[in-house]
Amino acid sequence: MTGTTKKTGGGVLPQKEKGFVSIRVRAPAGVLTAEQMEAVAAVSRRFGRGDVALTLRLNAEVPWVRREDVPAAVEALEHAGLAVGSTGATVRSVVACKGTFCRHGIVDTQALARAVEESVGGRALPRKLKIAIAGCPNNCARVRFNDIGLMGEAYPVFDPETCTLCGACARVCREGGVAVVDDRVCFSADACIGCGDCIAICPAGAVTAETEGVVVYLGGMAGRHIRTGVRAAGPLAPGDLPAFVGGVIDYFACHAEKGERFGNMMDRIGEEEVVSDLTRPVPGRSSGEHGQYRSPDVSRR
Repeated sequence: MTGTTKKTGGGVLPQKEKGFVSIRVRAPAGVLTAEQMEAVAAVSRRFGRGDVALTLRLNAEVPWVRREDVPAAVEALEHAGLAVGSTGATVRSVVACKGTFCRHGIVDTQALARAVEESVGGRALPRKLKIAIAGCPNNCARVRFNDIGLMGEAYPVFDPETCTLCGACARVCREGGVAVVDDRVCFSADACIGCGDCIAICPAGAVTAETEGVVVYLGGMAGRHIRTGVRAAGPLAPGDLPAFVGGVIDYFACHAEKGERFGNMMDRIGEEEVVSDLTRPVPGRSSGEHGQYRSPDVSRR
């Protein structure tokens, strides 16, 4: 059965009703197969009250399970190829928008989420760490409110020789960054946010991606205390992200105090110092190689 994750422990959450718990099932990249969904439903009918709740991180929870039934319920879920977890001081389930098949998606968000999950999913840390992936600047996954946020961006270049001046790019641009004026296309790099819509819509292929990849935000968190993540690196190639994220988490594991979120660690050490530590070139490597990181460019286009 596809879509499984490694067993990480945890995943059993006490309810306010005495004697009952909810069991959290990890859904890799927010996706379960039909067979896995049927298995979750069967566990809910057998051990709960027939309800399945969906969490904000796209996992599934079976509530109203009696404590004495937890071992049998977990065994049934694991037999179906499911993992119980995404709780406690660990790397929580990676949230991915539907950029894999959304018409706005610049990167394959679900494939990237699975790759990151395979690399660091469920790792024990000084405090919980949340990762979110958005396929484009529409930012449905709210990446800047996660400890590590990843967002696809694509910045265009226009070929005047191929352009037919149809104006499709200007009509699709919601930032006012493209206009057809005096029989030529005018593009404002300052207005562009890298959504890539003009690239996707051009019928003549006159708009291509000059820069495309995934940018990294660090230190965001929501909840009781809001902190907006800072842009730290990118655009990076999607294939380089698991190693980059792994390095960021290594840094967090080494430098964070117990109970300290990533953003709190950045406030204590200093945002600029943390970003510099994570993107500093490594002596002896060629230009463009930054340790296990790929030539980060922290400047916004």
